[in-house]
Amino acid sequence: MVRNDWSPLKPGEIGEWQPTRSVSVVIPAYNCQESLNLTLASLSHQTYPDHLLEVVVADDGSEPPIELPKIRPTNCRIVRVPEHSTGWGRSNALHVGAINSEGEILHWLDADMVVFPEHVEAQVRWHHVSEEAVTLGYKRFVASDFPTPEEVSERAVAGTLDKLYRIQDTEPHDYVEKLINDTDQLRGGDHLNFRAHVGATAALTRTLYLAAGGLNTELRLGEDTEFGYRLTQLGAVFIPEPRAGSWHMGATHMMTKGDALRRYNHPYLAELMPHPRYLRPAANRSWAVPLITAVVQAEGSFELVRACVDRLLAGDQTDLRVKLVADWDAIDDNRRSVLADPLLDRRLLQVTYRSESRVELVRQAPETVFPSPFLLNVPPHLGVDVNTVRRMVAEADEWQAGLVRLLPTGATSPAEALALWRTSALSRAQRVRRPGEQLDKVVAEVAGERWVSGDEFGVVNLALLSPAGLTSPRPRLVQPSGKRARRSYSDTETIPVGGVRSLANATRFVARQAAIGVARKVRRRVTRPTPPSN
Repeated sequence: MVRNDWSPLKPGEIGEWQPTRSVSVVIPAYNCQESLNLTLASLSHQTYPDHLLEVVVADDGSEPPIELPKIRPTNCRIVRVPEHSTGWGRSNALHVGAINSEGEILHWLDADMVVFPEHVEAQVRWHHVSEEAVTLGYKRFVASDFPTPEEVSERAVAGTLDKLYRIQDTEPHDYVEKLINDTDQLRGGDHLNFRAHVGATAALTRTLYLAAGGLNTELRLGEDTEFGYRLTQLGAVFIPEPRAGSWHMGATHMMTKGDALRRYNHPYLAELMPHPRYLRPAANRSWAVPLITAVVQAEGSFELVRACVDRLLAGDQTDLRVKLVADWDAIDDNRRSVLADPLLDRRLLQVTYRSESRVELVRQAPETVFPSPFLLNVPPHLGVDVNTVRRMVAEADEWQAGLVRLLPTGATSPAEALALWRTSALSRAQRVRRPGEQLDKVVAEVAGERWVSGDEFGVVNLALLSPAGLTSPRPRLVQPSGKRARRSYSDTETIPVGGVRSLANATRFVARQAAIGVARKVRRRVTRPTPPSN
């Protein structure tokens, strides 16, 4: 699959396929016995096979405690959220239910939902054909005149549960359905697709749930959005499933208390989610999860590496952290010749950045920076301009590219380029690539690749600068303006991307333009990924 285009998936038709995977429907419950009775009554008539379906109700300290009603699924039980657990609230209850369930697939369902008979089957059929799938059910909000469990059961048997209310008397989940409809059922959506992930009805594999780290049990609200963000960084594919229909008994908090909910959620979500960007309006702030994690190998002179790192920190994209890679454990305080120390450069870097909160000294370069959305690999001999990193991110988002590389003048291999990797594409590529496949090629297949001119983006070779240039407190600002700025984004020559030969052509092109002294016009062309034939 390319990005979030789930079109290649071909699940079985409802009622015409043979399910094989076990499913756990997890329902968080708190003082909601009456509405839960309706939910369990509807689940007692699902088309998914009983022997593969369990329902786990996570009672989050209800008074009186939740009890199982007469009309309920065959395999149904209650899990009490222990008082000494990690917290309280919906997120914690869901997590307790998940870890105390057994199904290969986890299906979230709120305790005020009346689901149609094919609801579970419609969603989990997708998980039989893809481990990447996160399915989203549909719902209509009902204001009043709730049915009895007996009526729900009778209508489910008669096949008329979907006629319980007139559509015109109910409300859709408007902002979610608008996002879905505006993006061709999320297939044409971008890195913000996770905004459609609401937990009233959704499903994913247990493997994906655990890989994403599970729900954040410290959140009291907004946990669906934050978890959906992490699923995005893991490379999940969000699939809306209209045939997983349901009635939602009552309005949501967002419908009745939207302003108060947003006021509460924004500070919590901003700490954990760099996206959407409006959550972090203030610059020069540090957050738990940075937008960009830059990785620099501490190789070369102290002055060279320091100039590389300081330029990153001085950029106008301040939502960034740096991992500086070296064998820091080799540094000790044994007696030595201070000025002839073979580890002197490394020691000077260590003392320079040991108090800098935005720089972390690490022994090994990370394979992923999850849940940070971007990994930026910066060769230590290259220096960025004030706006280089911000423009690279803008380039990646404009084209939804999984990899953006800046080719500096004179480069002869991809290893010499700055490389901005989108975490979601990198995560999926790491899971799906076959032995021997190059990771960058797989990233290009699942999300596309972009090449741009390092000169156009202000990248300099620090090794060619004078000592004064290396100690400059701030990089120069290259700010194209007027028609030239517009041409730099559109009216540009094409550099083909397709291996060593194309890279060599690109290198000669940049060098030739520098020699004749004309403005570089390097069209940033996206490599259109082709879906695998299988």
